[in-house]
Amino acid sequence: MRLGMELRRLREHAGKSQLEAAEAMDASDTKISRVESGKTGLSRLELTALLDFYDAQDQVLREGLGELNRNSRKRGWWQQRKDVLTPKLMELIELESTASHIFEYEATVIPGLFQTEAYARAIISGFPGPHNPPVDQAVQIRLERQKILDEPNAPRIICVLDEATLHREVGGPSVMAEQLRKLVSIAKPPHLSIQVIPYTAGAHAGMGGPFLRFVYPAPGHMDIVFLEQKTSRLFIEEEADLEPYRIAEEHLRTQALSSADSMKLISAIAAELDHA
Repeated sequence: MRLGMELRRLREHAGKSQLEAAEAMDASDTKISRVESGKTGLSRLELTALLDFYDAQDQVLREGLGELNRNSRKRGWWQQRKDVLTPKLMELIELESTASHIFEYEATVIPGLFQTEAYARAIISGFPGPHNPPVDQAVQIRLERQKILDEPNAPRIICVLDEATLHREVGGPSVMAEQLRKLVSIAKPPHLSIQVIPYTAGAHAGMGGPFLRFVYPAPGHMDIVFLEQKTSRLFIEEEADLEPYRIAEEHLRTQALSSADSMKLISAIAAELDHA
């Protein structure tokens, strides 16, 4: 996906059409479309031909794209679960697996990377759908995603939660209390920071809805914002469209409690749930 997005940017910067690019590498414009959407990769010679056609002279960029192309042939664990994973979830897992930095704002639910098994089961059971995998499989996939947090090259993650996510008793008081304590146990700033926007903050920059921003290292130092709907997803990658989300991220972190104060609030709510 990253390779395809980078190649599309290079093509558009060079002022070339998909048909022209296809002719340059003796392929169909359908293949260029599939490459740019991340559905297929390229041979080394095909990539070289495209980069020459786009007049991409930066050797660091060329080497970086070559590495991305080689890595695109490696099969992640999620690619072996196509029988149960939706395309939307596969794309999200792929974005998570290669990002160097992840920012997430969530207003209604604890993010999947931080969920306990019981909380995940309650959430997944509460969202029935015709294309969803069986609950047990969906829960195990969610827990498998969380292994990225323990990897040596784990991304730096900053998560801002609206206080409402802490009070919604998903699965009941005991399940929610366990979930809140997990948030406290995994928070290790600056590697993994969790902040809460309290009710007392009033109006804030996240009221337009949840979003995820992924940042990737060279080549390109790419940013991608991921917006999820019930039946669709949107990837935002154009610089002008990304800037409002960067500004929102900055404001959200400023409006939220510090990591330390957020942990105190989360722990206090967990204690209240123990007596519910």
